[in-house]
Amino acid sequence: MMEARQLDLVDYIAGISAPPAAAPQENPLDLLPRRAKAWERMVAHVPAEDVRISISTTWTRVVMEQLREDGRGDLLFATGKIRSDDVPPDLIWPEPCRLILMTAASAARIHERWCLEEAPGTGLSNTFRFAQQQYADRKAVSRQLSALVEEKS
Repeated sequence: MMEARQLDLVDYIAGISAPPAAAPQENPLDLLPRRAKAWERMVAHVPAEDVRISISTTWTRVVMEQLREDGRGDLLFATGKIRSDDVPPDLIWPEPCRLILMTAASAARIHERWCLEEAPGTGLSNTFRFAQQQYADRKAVSRQLSALVEEKS
């Protein structure tokens, strides 16, 4: 009789499912488009919280990214050329940042993997940043990105 109880307990314990392990968070920077090595080296020090994603319906795709810091503005052109300029302090973007220009569809693909949120106080519309949590509430930005995708098509 004792042996039967031990087997029942062993079977019961074996039948308990372990809680699923939390999925490791990705690095949001890994979701960004790959660029020329010279540019990647130039922006390697910029943390995810200083990345801004800007969507414009008038984007010409000539400039791909901007790096703004220390009174300088570096531009990455679609050709791979990098140009550095002094940036006046009264520009629309006062904070140091890596500003990535992209389509709404590209931003929506990033948003599926890591939640984006509106970047407050930028003075530019349709500018986003990575949320602190990968799986934060996506509804508002999802609607906004969907509308921008529709507007473009």
